[in-house]
Amino acid sequence: MASTDELLIFARGLQAGQVKTRLIPAYGAEGALAIYRHLLRRTCDAAATFPGRVTLWADRHDPALARLAASRGWGMSVQCGEDLGERMSHALFQSLRASQKVLLIGSDCPLLDSDYFVQALAALDTNNVVFGASEDGGYVLLGSSSAALWQCNPFAGVHWGSAAALQQSQQALMDAAQHVLPALWDVDLPEDVCRACGLGLLPTEFLPVPPARV
Repeated sequence: MASTDELLIFARGLQAGQVKTRLIPAYGAEGALAIYRHLLRRTCDAAATFPGRVTLWADRHDPALARLAASRGWGMSVQCGEDLGERMSHALFQSLRASQKVLLIGSDCPLLDSDYFVQALAALDTNNVVFGASEDGGYVLLGSSSAALWQCNPFAGVHWGSAAALQQSQQALMDAAQHVLPALWDVDLPEDVCRACGLGLLPTEFLPVPPARV
């Protein structure tokens, strides 16, 4: 694998009420933030196994994320764009100007690991784009070996967060050679938290407390 392979981690600023908002009704803003911190830490531990450069891409200037990147010896950038498609396209285009293969991940899939990264990089030997599918119809990883694909945002018609996001993204890149990796899942809802806790991917302190018996 080339030393110019690069992994980009998209992360949100560590502010209560701004992360994992679908968990707030069940866990409160601080609880949702605590869960996100654990997910981000787990993502960073997985990223530390990546055989190349790692760059943390924050959604805003955030001192805590800057310290995190510095502590790992990683680069730090700020996302640019009005929606997720624009932000991913911008990050991939900028990174592929210096790197041969680039993988982009979020920070809420606790199953990402070195084997998955290796599979994604290998797929880019014979494809321009690789997707890491998600069980909910989206994707947990996007990789590319072609900067030209990202000069303009190809994802203008994609409905982010919908069950059709992966299918629509593939359609938007229909002229590029593609590969889809086996589906993983990310933590968005309380039931996802329970699933992650049951597999030892999150601390059991995040399991819901059963109601007291009367």
